[in-house]
Amino acid sequence: MRLDSSFRRRPRLAAAAAVLLTAGVTVTAAHVASAATAGCDVDYTVTSEWPGGFGASVRVRNLGDAINGWRLTWSFPAGQAVTQLWNGSFTQSGAQVTVTNASYNGAIPSGGGADFGFNGSWNGSNPVPASFALNGVTCTGDVASPSPTPSPTLSPSPSPSPTPSPTHSPSPSPSPSPSASPTPPNRPAIENNFPVTREGAYGTNRYTVFRPSNPSAVGRAMPVLVFGNGACAHTNSSEVIQALTFIAARGFVVVDTASVDGSSNGVQSGSPIPSLLTDGISWAERENARAGSPLYQRLDLSRVATAGHSCGGLEALIAGQDRRVKSVVSLDSGLFADGSFGYSRAELSKLHTPVMFLDGGLSDIAYDNSRANYDLTQVPAVLAEQSQAGHVGFITGAQMSEGMTAVVQFLDMMLNDNATARSYILGSSGLASRAFWTVRSKNF
Repeated sequence: MRLDSSFRRRPRLAAAAAVLLTAGVTVTAAHVASAATAGCDVDYTVTSEWPGGFGASVRVRNLGDAINGWRLTWSFPAGQAVTQLWNGSFTQSGAQVTVTNASYNGAIPSGGGADFGFNGSWNGSNPVPASFALNGVTCTGDVASPSPTPSPTLSPSPSPSPTPSPTHSPSPSPSPSPSASPTPPNRPAIENNFPVTREGAYGTNRYTVFRPSNPSAVGRAMPVLVFGNGACAHTNSSEVIQALTFIAARGFVVVDTASVDGSSNGVQSGSPIPSLLTDGISWAERENARAGSPLYQRLDLSRVATAGHSCGGLEALIAGQDRRVKSVVSLDSGLFADGSFGYSRAELSKLHTPVMFLDGGLSDIAYDNSRANYDLTQVPAVLAEQSQAGHVGFITGAQMSEGMTAVVQFLDMMLNDNATARSYILGSSGLASRAFWTVRSKNF
């Protein structure tokens, strides 16, 4: 379920009237101070639901002037309650819910947004809230123009007798106030290069986590990518260390479906297990809520993607049907026409979110599958082909940097709404202009 609502409102601030004395006329001019604009829209999405409980993601976009510190309020219509929330703090009194920003996501530039997610409880029904308010102003879908400046009022006035002007001692000029630092632009993720920590997942040896070593240095809550390995290798992730480190260094947290040291973890390799990826998302949700975790309140769980290479790409395509997933990347992969591994191409119709297919050209054994999957996909999709990469060039070959750059740019476009990344993926002067690459896209 999703609710889109928006408001735009321009508060009016009255300035003191200026009174000028002229010969026989008093001119009183009322001035309106330059008014800030306010506006937002809110996406409220129920991502999962079970008897008595549900998960939801909320994205608030600021359509007005930049704000520093936000408070979003709404009333639940059917007695629902928030039980756990990430990327913010909440209070609830009766039906009224108030969510305030975390320490790292309080500043929202004009045109920017903030995201948070929560788990909740319900009994009987779970309708979406009817309206939201940002910093006390109801979302209405409009930005009101400030009231026009009133025309000056002229009234006759007797001419005052001239009086001598007093002599004033010169006052020292005040020191100029320092300018506030401008809000930094929407920096493309590909320009980041954070040090990366590779570690075993807390509480389980089924996952390896790649993350920026200092999460606070990223300056925002981090998107999550859950990755399935080639050959559906569920114990050894050594083949993808370089590629996944590249992605994590750009400000993403990557959860890989293998143990950190290659040790046995009770999961058989060789066949797709899509639930490993969706369980990886659930692990990230728990870790984001675990006090003492290096990722505590540092993950943006409204921005989750699945990806995988070869057999792992099949896992990513099936796991991408989960409503928590916002984009999918299939590397040198694709569902088979004969339904090999237990998943037919009919599964593609269940995708609900944009997908990117990358293949390594005619020498890639997944070339035909990748193309056929792109053609059958109904959601927005990209087909990016590098004719020299073959089946493993994006993971371990000379094309790793180019391939992972394409992955990062696609994720930045889809998860972070980055315009520069969008131009790189969909524009004629971006990826499509590079040697050996051809790019097709649809439904964007």
